[in-house]
Amino acid sequence: MDNLENHKHDHEIEIAIKDNGESLVEYSANEFILEPMYFKWKFSEIEKIENRQGVVERLREAKKLLPEGYNFKIWDGYRTLKVQKILYDDYYERLKAEHPDFDHDKLCQMVEIFVSPPSHDPLFPAPHNTGGTIDLTIVDANGRELAMGTPFDEFTEQSFTNYFKDGEFYDNRMMFKRIMEKVGFVNYFEEWWHYSYGDQEWAKATRANAALYGSLEL
Repeated sequence: MDNLENHKHDHEIEIAIKDNGESLVEYSANEFILEPMYFKWKFSEIEKIENRQGVVERLREAKKLLPEGYNFKIWDGYRTLKVQKILYDDYYERLKAEHPDFDHDKLCQMVEIFVSPPSHDPLFPAPHNTGGTIDLTIVDANGRELAMGTPFDEFTEQSFTNYFKDGEFYDNRMMFKRIMEKVGFVNYFEEWWHYSYGDQEWAKATRANAALYGSLEL
């Protein structure tokens, strides 16, 4: 945990936003495997999973690049600020219990390695609140999740995409990353399951002039 404590992460990416106005599209269970984890864990009252149209279209293209019979299992897409705050506060309280000696600033720093603050600043929206971010994995032809080394939302260094240097976990993560990048997604390097298109993280990674998606609530 020491490396995580010393890890510096800046969610305020100074990237302009020129929202293209795309609407949210709900994923269909006929097309992808859907497991809305925050609904399942009772962090959210919303069972459906949605993303901006451009994200959904790219994921359809990515699915064509998977091995025969494989599919994507989607855990989360667009996230309301209400749910973002619930997730942030939950992780904050868990860390506070584990590290009673940490002050508020230190705890926030730790939380924000993995959970964005529920930003009400339209210049710096939380990535999932833009509808441009998706949490997912790959399942094989029998519906089994590929071994990725950690479960979804495990907040440890092992969840960093490049943590493993070889072996099955590494091979699966790199195949996943290659396929997603080929259709225009970028990976958030601290979470192997987190990909984005059109938000500020994507714009920074691709050196785009502006993000395509801003907050859908602000």
